[in-house]
Amino acid sequence: MAEMPPRRDPAPLVEGETVELEDAAPGETEVAGGVLVALDDEAAVERNPEHYANIADDIDKARPGYLKGFATELLELIERDKKSREKRDEQYAEGIRRTGLGNDAPGGAQFEGASRVVHPVLTEAAVDFESRVIKELFPAKGPAKSHIPGKATRDKVQKAERKAKHLNWQLTKQMEEFRAELEQLLTQLPLGGSQFMKLGWDAARKRPTAIFVPVDEIYLPFAATNYYTAERKTHKQDITEQEFNRRKKSGMYRDIELPAPPAEGEASAAEKASDKVEGRALDPYNSDGVRMVFETCLCADLEKEDEVAPYIVTIDKWSGEALAVYRNWRQDDKQKIELIWTIEFQFVPWRGAYAIGLLHMIGGLSGAATGALRALLDSAHIQNFTGALKLKGGGKGGGSERVQPTEIKDIEGSLVQDDIRKLVMPLPFNPPSPVLFQLLGFVVEAAKGVVRTTFENLADQKTDMPVGTTLALIEQGMTVFSAIHGRLHDSMRRLLHVLCRINDMYLEEDDLKDEAGELLARRADYAGPEDVVPVSDPNIFSETQRFAQTQAVVARSDAHPELYDQRAVETMLLERLRIPDFEKLMRKAPEPKPMNAVNENIAATAGRPIVAFPEQDHLAHIQVHVEFMASPALGSFVLLA
Repeated sequence: MAEMPPRRDPAPLVEGETVELEDAAPGETEVAGGVLVALDDEAAVERNPEHYANIADDIDKARPGYLKGFATELLELIERDKKSREKRDEQYAEGIRRTGLGNDAPGGAQFEGASRVVHPVLTEAAVDFESRVIKELFPAKGPAKSHIPGKATRDKVQKAERKAKHLNWQLTKQMEEFRAELEQLLTQLPLGGSQFMKLGWDAARKRPTAIFVPVDEIYLPFAATNYYTAERKTHKQDITEQEFNRRKKSGMYRDIELPAPPAEGEASAAEKASDKVEGRALDPYNSDGVRMVFETCLCADLEKEDEVAPYIVTIDKWSGEALAVYRNWRQDDKQKIELIWTIEFQFVPWRGAYAIGLLHMIGGLSGAATGALRALLDSAHIQNFTGALKLKGGGKGGGSERVQPTEIKDIEGSLVQDDIRKLVMPLPFNPPSPVLFQLLGFVVEAAKGVVRTTFENLADQKTDMPVGTTLALIEQGMTVFSAIHGRLHDSMRRLLHVLCRINDMYLEEDDLKDEAGELLARRADYAGPEDVVPVSDPNIFSETQRFAQTQAVVARSDAHPELYDQRAVETMLLERLRIPDFEKLMRKAPEPKPMNAVNENIAATAGRPIVAFPEQDHLAHIQVHVEFMASPALGSFVLLA
């Protein structure tokens, strides 16, 4: 949470001034008390900076010693929450190790030269999943589009389009980190099952921020069945000394003296496994002064006894001091409903609060594939350079010799034996087993069949296959993936909703412009109903499916041209094919121009568009048109009918 920036006080009304009222229909005006009032969509509620400020010091003054005791009890609860999910953390770490990227995948033979290769079924599935999802959730033009709830009016449409345009600019240009954080989340989602994206406000840069929070840094109570309804939601943060001092200076944290953090930091099992993948190690000296803090969202009676409300409490782990307490509800909300700042992305939901991932579903199959692959390579290695038994006493000193590949070594024979083949017997190791090779193929195919995220089955079909059959095959082969895509679409909807709320709460400028000075939206646009949704479609999750639907539309328009706008159909097809600047390739659509009644009759006969313009003599035009249509030689002629 960041401190709420100050809101300018409204200037007093003057005669003839235009202002905005809250209880009015869009676009209406009214004169009251000699003041002209413009009634806009919704006026922004007057904001109180003190409501969103850090109130930890105020609680200490009002209730001495209470906050310290509360922080101590909360730390104990957080430690229990952490212990209740240790097994989950170990499972996530095992999933990262089974990718083989950190060179520490479990299993395999222990002799010198044994294979340590890992079958890439988990890595392939994770990378393939992220590559497909990111195109749908975050296209090049941005992830948001307008959606009008209820009856659409011009004002509603313009407002929603401005918001969508501004959000897309924020997420693609202003928030430079967003796409990278989202891609990290999507690559880890199949391994961890659940991952999180946290939104906030950066007061220094005056813009929203987004960070990826891995599942091992989120602690929920054992009894929690859902992230959003959990009694406590704790985010473990590792903050450098420089960042910690910046937060204290900005007022985000209390300015109190704390003991230095320990030299040896803590890391979860998943963090350690991920560090091996990235090729980095924990600094034993803690040169950056990394400090661990817990930020917990919960309901408590911090300000008044027996008056429970949602708060965000930040505690330093090593000292047990409460660094910040923020009210976590809108100042105009009498019900005090908890605000959500962190969005959960789920792979496949299960019984508890955490979802399951590919590790839980095919972790055993991945381990079996790795074991079979290693066994095949080990047997091939031994078969190419096998060991041997040497008759004791048959050579000098009765010892043994180690011979490296391509090396030639002299061996002394005995008095009665001069043929080395009579002294040494190669061990009969079996060659790579074809049965084991077939088993490897079966295991890999079984693992890929659990969550199929590719369209390899379509490659075996005929190119002239009907569109309906293509769509049916896609739907059949992607049933599981389509459900996952629908959940991710809903998570993006929640994310956009939180971003709209942040803009409504913290933006200072009334007119929101891009770096070129072009007007994108107005701050008042963010007050009101939710009229922006993700650009992704929960029912369409690939370009193949989308193009198959386009082909179906093209086929229907060819069969019934009288029912379709052929230009619109062709435009949709070229857009799906991603033809650059396809508008330049198409003939310009004819634009209607003011004409007299006779020329309008001729144009209508030739199929060109005609439009009635306000300045025309409509009665005279109608009379000429009626006479034209009634004439047996003109409008009623059989060849013109």
